[in-house]
Amino acid sequence: MFSSPSIWILEDDEALCSLLSSRFDGLGWSSTSFHRPRNLEDELAIGTPSLLLLDEMLPDRRGVDLLSGLRLQGHRFPVVMLSALQSPEDRIAGLEAGADDYLGKPFSFRELQLRIERLLAIETGALDARVPPPAQECFRLGAVHFDGLRAQLTAVDGTVTRLSRGDAALLQALVRRPGEVVGRQTLARISGSLVDVSQSRSIDVRLSRLRRLLEDLLQQGDAIEAIRGQGYRLQAPVEAAEPLVNT
Repeated sequence: MFSSPSIWILEDDEALCSLLSSRFDGLGWSSTSFHRPRNLEDELAIGTPSLLLLDEMLPDRRGVDLLSGLRLQGHRFPVVMLSALQSPEDRIAGLEAGADDYLGKPFSFRELQLRIERLLAIETGALDARVPPPAQECFRLGAVHFDGLRAQLTAVDGTVTRLSRGDAALLQALVRRPGEVVGRQTLARISGSLVDVSQSRSIDVRLSRLRRLLEDLLQQGDAIEAIRGQGYRLQAPVEAAEPLVNT
């Protein structure tokens, strides 16, 4: 399905790293294991992975704290957080930190494989063949330019904010139906979530993050409105736009 993705694993359990690497080798995927955050950070100065598997409980740092820092540095590769901490609060903390998925330990390797494949398909655009290509990729939300293809928002002063592919897909779904309520299940499917939204707040966490970002850029409240029991509605003014040059 994929041409040798590079999976990085940050996990202090060396036996688990060895097992995962062996299974990834069987799929024809390359993998690199790290047991300390510093080793990962050093390697990121050289290159980036196709996807990162990140343990939450590390010896010298929590995974959510490390991930928050990576996102602030501009790293946008998909991240699956692995943790024995499985309460709703723990999962929400991981998603708020920037994780694309959260899997509790112990887990089925087949389930992990499917979650990884889904995220890689979204990241590489492999899912685009399933639906007709959209006629419009760029929009203006008030004074902010949104490029869905590049997954980025550009402010009036030229400041560019990069989005994950999943978050960009969410915003595209809302932008194409301004003023209309888009259901939570629809948004979850578009974002590539494998989580049952009736049992999880993961989609709410992602939309809350997008809402805060838009409100900061637009300097207006309620850019995205939550409709209880139904879904979400974009309140910001929307119009079609041309791609920006040199962004």
